[in-house]
Amino acid sequence: MKQTILTLQLIAFSISLTLAQYNARNLALEPVTSTKKYLYGNLQVYPIRANQTFVTEHRQVGQYMTLKEALEKKKVVITEKGSGRSDGEVNSLMIENISSEPVMILSGEVVQGGKQDRMIAQDVVINPKSGKKEIAVYCVEHGRWDAKKDGMAFKEYSQVSSNEVRKAGAVNKNQGDVWNKVAETNTKNNTNTSTGTLTALNNSSTFKTSIDQYKNYFQSKLVNEPDVIGLVAVSGDKVIGCDMFASHALFANHYPNLINSYSAEAITSGAKVSVSYDKVNQYVKTLLADEEKQEKELYKRGTMLKDQGKKVHISAF
Repeated sequence: MKQTILTLQLIAFSISLTLAQYNARNLALEPVTSTKKYLYGNLQVYPIRANQTFVTEHRQVGQYMTLKEALEKKKVVITEKGSGRSDGEVNSLMIENISSEPVMILSGEVVQGGKQDRMIAQDVVINPKSGKKEIAVYCVEHGRWDAKKDGMAFKEYSQVSSNEVRKAGAVNKNQGDVWNKVAETNTKNNTNTSTGTLTALNNSSTFKTSIDQYKNYFQSKLVNEPDVIGLVAVSGDKVIGCDMFASHALFANHYPNLINSYSAEAITSGAKVSVSYDKVNQYVKTLLADEEKQEKELYKRGTMLKDQGKKVHISAF
């Protein structure tokens, strides 16, 4: 009987350690007194800072290559599932990590090539020497089903998609909704093309000038503040999203992409920031109040990535 009780206690202790990560004891929103320096145009970001307990709990979390780095260094191979004109699948690709390092991929990241540009549908870690793995994707180029010069391969990394497109995939999980948001984003930015690709934004001088201004403002913020592991982004009168990572290093690696994504929404559909600090703080407190409920909620309105039993990234909209 004593052995049974001890076993149950150990299980309960193990569960508590697993959950005791992204909670209000360990994480807190930036105080209101210093938030103005994180405001530009229609975008306000609020840093989320971690205490020493959180840092210590996650100090064994390893480093991961980003998808951008892995593609640039030819460490991953991404191809269509089929090899011919008539085969292949809109919502699936094949990926292989041929390196000795793990690769962390975030939902919303866009790769160019193959028969149509695609957006990754899920957070995922691709382990070293993984062999070929299937990965879920969404099409962000409605009007093409022909291979480019690189054939079935995806060799070009674009960026994390605009936040509204990213949300359509992560929350609605519907290809039609993704196409609608791609079309809406292109229309609002006057970047419509014959194939309706989201990556046309990269070719718009007007959009590029605007987003570069946002990125230039935010790029030096947060990455040199070692206790920052995430942020909440707001525009107009609402929270548009929240991303948190297991370490500052992981956050810093993905921060430029996230700023690009949130800035794209602020430019496309945003408005002068009017949401109150109290409302944002309550959003964060609700997200961090109960980790079991948090995980259930993230499956409904966000994403959550675990590796080796620890949450390494969560994203909420």
